[in-house]
Amino acid sequence: MDDLIVIGGGWGGLATAALARARGLKVTLLEAHTKLGGCAGWFDRGPWTFDVGATALMGLGPDEPVGGLLRTIGLPVEAAQSPSVRLCLPDRTLDLVSDSAQFEQNIRRVFPGRDWARIGFWRLQEAVGSALFRAANRVPRLPVRSVGDLAYDLRVLGPGGLLAASTWPLSVLDVLRLLGLADDVPFRSLVAMLLQDTAQAGPETVPFANASACLQAYRMGMSRPVGGMRGIAEGIGSRFEELGGTLLRGTIVDRVEPDGHGGFLVVTRRRKRLAAREVAFNLPIELAARLLGRTLDGQLARRERRSRAVWSAVTGYVAIRAEAVPEDGPLFYQVLRDYRAPMHDGNNVLISLSPPGDPGYGPPEVRVATMSTHVCPVAWEGLSHQDHAAEKSAYRTRLLDALGRALPRAPEALVHAEFGSPRSFARYTRRLLGAVGGPPVSRRNSNFLAVGSDVLGPGLWIVGDSVFPGQGTMAVVLSAIRVVERITGQSWERMRREPAAAAAAAIPVDGGGVLAPFR
Repeated sequence: MDDLIVIGGGWGGLATAALARARGLKVTLLEAHTKLGGCAGWFDRGPWTFDVGATALMGLGPDEPVGGLLRTIGLPVEAAQSPSVRLCLPDRTLDLVSDSAQFEQNIRRVFPGRDWARIGFWRLQEAVGSALFRAANRVPRLPVRSVGDLAYDLRVLGPGGLLAASTWPLSVLDVLRLLGLADDVPFRSLVAMLLQDTAQAGPETVPFANASACLQAYRMGMSRPVGGMRGIAEGIGSRFEELGGTLLRGTIVDRVEPDGHGGFLVVTRRRKRLAAREVAFNLPIELAARLLGRTLDGQLARRERRSRAVWSAVTGYVAIRAEAVPEDGPLFYQVLRDYRAPMHDGNNVLISLSPPGDPGYGPPEVRVATMSTHVCPVAWEGLSHQDHAAEKSAYRTRLLDALGRALPRAPEALVHAEFGSPRSFARYTRRLLGAVGGPPVSRRNSNFLAVGSDVLGPGLWIVGDSVFPGQGTMAVVLSAIRVVERITGQSWERMRREPAAAAAAAIPVDGGGVLAPFR
């Protein structure tokens, strides 16, 4: 019998499985596909490799969640940091950089006048965001389950973090109003386009505390993994196996049921029956409940609605002759086509480029890019084949227009282009209507009111973007760390201090060790 079976080899499942094995648990990881990474995965087309969805890395420092995880499991990873994130607005261009003085200088240059308000907004954001990021590095125990959790969170936050967290009742729009910026359309649109990509919602919805943490990612600097998301996802999978974990690819789970002795049986499509004391699902709550044979009603239904993703994406995957892309330019561009239009449906487009000369993405004479824009998946439901093709073609035009605004020479230098729709995500992820990216952040589903990883009951866990702390690779890794803390009874501080190989040897792989969870 395993100590833990993890269902789903996305970032949440990989992080959970590798860290749990590094802490000495006997672990099996099941992935339905042959490739790892899930919504932050990859695919090949001829000589090129494309990142599917998530393309940016942050939190890579040794004391930060992603960097700490990789160091703890013993996996070295190289990343190429972008010199900036370039925002191509309808009438101006702004580079977001990690240096605070240069950041403010760029804001003043692009948005002249009203310095006290505009610079004041970003200074307040940085003060709140940096305090909450420091707390996140220590893995807060949210939602609170005990007096001990509350005491720990107060200690982690400290006075500065508590002051930052006190802004939670205010929305971003509230703060813009207080500063007299609510009617400043270009500035408000700038904030809105960034929040759409990081918090899945706009200034009127996102609490200022959460927004500040999301926007801090741009202040810290964003990176692309050398070798692509493939390098990290497959690297974690390989390291998991090196530590003694069992990885089964191409394994579809049909159901999970109690074994009658306090554990669980995981039954695969090929009728293989695997036993474990605990099970972690790197799936949305709705899919996990389906595997457990549960109907969504009562409290579980309410929590599932609070954790549900409402957006999908149209994506573009292009290969561009390298001479059409500045070698020393940013790796990330975000294009807003119209201030007055919604922040989705091709108006707000993120473009992520491969680092120059990185063979993990393809030959050096080509740069590959992933483009994406939010769309409402319901609008794509039920489209005929002809209507779907027409809609997809219209989005192709919008995405390529955004590419041309960011990199004027790129559209004429394409050597490959293909596009995905919500149907692509539905087929690959099995998520309802292809909805991905986690729930829109609001006061009703964040922080102390967030949906916890233990929503399914004792011995069952959810990791990923549908539970606290939410969207993004760093947040997903945090959810995995928290689950492993609760299963093993070992704090993240202790995990980071002990080498993976020593910890993995602490409990025999036959499951003979004793677990002491704090729940």
